Amino acid sequence: TVEILGGDEERRKARKYVELVRAQRIGPVNVDESHDDGDLTMIAVPHNCVGFVTGSQGNFLRTCEDEWGTLMFFCDYQGPSTDGYGGSERLAIFGDLHGRCGAELKVMAAIETKIPGYYTTNLGDTHTWDDWGTDTVPLQPDQLSYALGKKGSTRRKLARASGCILEYVGSVAFL
Repeated sequence: TVEILGGDEERRKARKYVELVRAQRIGPVNVDESHDDGDLTMIAVPHNCVGFVTGSQGNFLRTCEDEWGTLMFFCDYQGPSTDGYGGSERLAIFGDLHGRCGAELKVMAAIETKIPGYYTTNLGDTHTWDDWGTDTVPLQPDQLSYALGKKGSTRRKLARASGCILEYVGSVAFL
Protein backbone atom coordinates (compact mmCIF):
# COMPACT_ATOMS: atom_id res chain seq x y z
CA THR A 1 0.00 0.00 0.00
CA VAL A 2 1.24 3.44 -0.92
CA GLU A 3 0.09 6.44 1.06
CA ILE A 4 0.08 9.69 -0.93
CA LEU A 5 -0.10 12.96 0.98
CA GLY A 6 -0.12 16.50 -0.40
CA GLY A 7 -2.27 18.98 -2.25
CA ASP A 8 -4.61 18.01 -5.11
CA GLU A 9 -2.05 18.58 -7.86
CA GLU A 10 0.78 16.84 -6.00
CA ARG A 11 -1.39 13.80 -5.24
CA ARG A 12 -2.59 13.58 -8.85
CA LYS A 13 0.99 13.65 -10.15
CA ALA A 14 2.20 11.17 -7.52
CA ARG A 15 -0.62 8.77 -8.43
CA LYS A 16 0.31 9.10 -12.12
CA TYR A 17 3.99 8.41 -11.35
CA VAL A 18 3.14 5.35 -9.25
CA GLU A 19 0.99 3.98 -12.10
CA LEU A 20 3.76 4.58 -14.64
CA VAL A 21 6.34 2.82 -12.47
CA ARG A 22 3.93 -0.09 -11.94
CA ALA A 23 3.31 -0.31 -15.70
CA GLN A 24 7.06 -0.69 -16.30
CA ARG A 25 6.99 -4.04 -14.51
CA ILE A 26 4.59 -5.41 -17.13
CA GLY A 27 6.37 -4.12 -20.25
CA PRO A 28 7.04 -1.02 -22.33
CA VAL A 29 5.13 2.01 -21.12
CA ASN A 30 3.26 4.18 -23.60
CA VAL A 31 3.63 7.87 -22.74
CA ASP A 32 1.73 10.46 -24.76
CA GLU A 33 0.40 14.00 -24.37
CA SER A 34 -2.35 12.78 -22.00
CA HIS A 35 0.40 12.15 -19.43
CA ASP A 36 1.65 15.74 -19.61
CA ASP A 37 0.39 17.92 -16.78
CA GLY A 38 3.13 20.45 -17.44
CA ASP A 39 5.57 18.00 -15.88
CA LEU A 40 6.86 16.00 -18.87
CA THR A 41 9.82 16.38 -21.21
CA MET A 42 10.47 13.77 -23.91
CA ILE A 43 13.91 13.38 -25.46
CA ALA A 44 14.90 11.13 -28.36
CA VAL A 45 17.97 9.08 -27.48
CA PRO A 46 19.82 7.49 -30.42
CA HIS A 47 19.53 3.72 -30.16
CA ASN A 48 23.31 3.25 -30.02
CA CYS A 49 23.42 5.52 -26.93
CA VAL A 50 20.58 3.93 -24.93
CA GLY A 51 22.84 1.58 -22.97
CA PHE A 52 25.30 4.40 -22.26
CA VAL A 53 22.52 6.74 -21.10
CA THR A 54 20.93 4.01 -18.99
CA GLY A 55 24.23 3.06 -17.39
CA SER A 56 25.11 -0.16 -15.62
CA GLN A 57 21.91 -1.45 -14.00
CA GLY A 58 20.25 1.93 -14.66
CA ASN A 59 22.85 3.76 -12.60
CA PHE A 60 23.18 6.84 -14.84
CA LEU A 61 19.42 7.42 -14.99
CA ARG A 62 19.04 6.90 -11.22
CA THR A 63 21.89 9.37 -10.59
CA CYS A 64 20.15 11.96 -12.81
CA GLU A 65 16.86 11.36 -10.99
CA ASP A 66 18.55 11.87 -7.62
CA GLU A 67 20.45 14.97 -8.71
CA TRP A 68 17.51 16.69 -10.39
CA GLY A 69 14.49 15.33 -8.47
CA THR A 70 12.95 13.70 -11.54
CA LEU A 71 11.47 10.39 -12.65
CA MET A 72 13.05 9.06 -15.85
CA PHE A 73 12.46 5.99 -17.99
CA PHE A 74 12.52 4.81 -21.59
CA CYS A 75 9.12 4.18 -23.10
CA ASP A 76 7.47 2.36 -26.02
CA TYR A 77 10.47 1.38 -28.13
CA GLN A 78 9.52 1.44 -31.83
CA GLY A 79 12.52 -0.43 -33.25
CA PRO A 80 15.46 0.78 -35.34
CA SER A 81 14.99 3.34 -38.08
CA THR A 82 17.14 4.82 -40.82
CA ASP A 83 18.21 8.09 -39.16
CA GLY A 84 21.90 7.21 -39.32
CA TYR A 85 22.08 6.44 -35.59
CA GLY A 86 20.16 3.16 -35.60
CA GLY A 87 16.86 4.79 -34.63
CA SER A 88 16.02 6.26 -31.29
CA GLU A 89 14.11 5.54 -28.13
CA ARG A 90 12.02 8.05 -26.27
CA LEU A 91 13.13 8.98 -22.77
CA ALA A 92 10.41 10.41 -20.54
CA ILE A 93 11.48 12.88 -17.86
CA PHE A 94 8.86 13.80 -15.26
CA GLY A 95 9.27 16.55 -12.66
CA ASP A 96 9.33 20.32 -12.32
CA LEU A 97 10.76 22.48 -15.12
CA HIS A 98 14.10 23.11 -13.40
CA GLY A 99 14.68 19.40 -12.72
CA ARG A 100 13.59 18.31 -16.19
CA CYS A 101 15.91 20.81 -17.88
CA GLY A 102 18.86 19.74 -15.73
CA ALA A 103 18.22 16.06 -16.37
CA GLU A 104 17.75 16.67 -20.10
CA LEU A 105 21.08 18.51 -20.33
CA LYS A 106 22.80 15.70 -18.42
CA VAL A 107 21.42 13.17 -20.94
CA MET A 108 22.43 15.43 -23.83
CA ALA A 109 25.98 15.54 -22.41
CA ALA A 110 26.05 11.74 -22.27
CA ILE A 111 24.83 11.45 -25.88
CA GLU A 112 27.39 14.06 -26.99
CA THR A 113 30.13 12.00 -25.30
CA LYS A 114 29.08 8.92 -27.27
CA ILE A 115 28.40 10.77 -30.56
CA PRO A 116 30.59 13.92 -30.65
CA GLY A 117 28.85 16.76 -32.46
CA TYR A 118 25.35 15.28 -32.15
CA TYR A 119 24.06 18.45 -30.45
CA THR A 120 26.96 20.86 -30.84
CA THR A 121 27.95 20.80 -34.52
CA ASN A 122 27.78 24.40 -35.78
CA LEU A 123 26.41 25.60 -32.43
CA GLY A 124 27.72 29.04 -31.57
CA ASP A 125 27.26 31.56 -28.79
CA THR A 126 23.51 32.01 -28.31
CA HIS A 127 21.37 34.03 -25.93
CA THR A 128 17.68 33.68 -25.13
CA TRP A 129 15.79 36.74 -23.93
CA ASP A 130 12.86 34.75 -22.51
CA ASP A 131 12.29 34.46 -18.76
CA TRP A 132 13.19 30.77 -19.08
CA GLY A 133 15.53 29.81 -21.88
CA THR A 134 18.86 28.31 -22.81
CA ASP A 135 22.05 30.17 -23.64
CA THR A 136 25.10 28.45 -25.11
CA VAL A 137 28.76 29.39 -24.83
CA PRO A 138 31.31 27.39 -26.88
CA LEU A 139 34.57 26.84 -24.99
CA GLN A 140 38.08 26.02 -26.12
CA PRO A 141 39.56 22.77 -24.71
CA ASP A 142 41.79 24.64 -22.22
CA GLN A 143 38.81 26.76 -21.10
CA LEU A 144 36.61 23.70 -20.65
CA SER A 145 38.91 21.93 -18.21
CA TYR A 146 39.24 25.13 -16.18
CA ALA A 147 35.48 25.86 -16.23
CA LEU A 148 34.68 22.27 -15.28
CA GLY A 149 37.12 22.07 -12.37
CA LYS A 150 38.22 19.05 -10.39
CA LYS A 151 35.38 16.48 -10.44
CA GLY A 152 33.04 19.21 -11.76
CA SER A 153 33.48 21.42 -8.69
CA THR A 154 33.82 24.68 -10.65
CA ARG A 155 30.75 23.87 -12.77
CA ARG A 156 28.71 23.27 -9.61
CA LYS A 157 30.01 26.50 -8.01
CA LEU A 158 29.13 28.51 -11.13
CA ALA A 159 25.64 26.99 -11.23
CA ARG A 160 25.03 27.62 -7.53
CA ALA A 161 26.34 31.19 -7.62
CA SER A 162 24.37 32.13 -10.73
CA GLY A 163 21.19 30.32 -9.73
CA CYS A 164 20.93 28.69 -13.15
CA ILE A 165 21.50 25.23 -14.53
CA LEU A 166 24.94 24.83 -16.06
CA GLU A 167 25.95 21.72 -17.97
CA TYR A 168 28.68 21.11 -20.51
CA VAL A 169 27.52 19.28 -23.64
CA GLY A 170 30.75 18.47 -25.40
CA SER A 171 32.74 21.70 -25.26
CA VAL A 172 29.66 23.95 -25.15
CA ALA A 173 28.34 25.39 -21.90
CA PHE A 174 24.54 25.26 -21.76
CA LEU A 175 23.11 27.78 -19.28
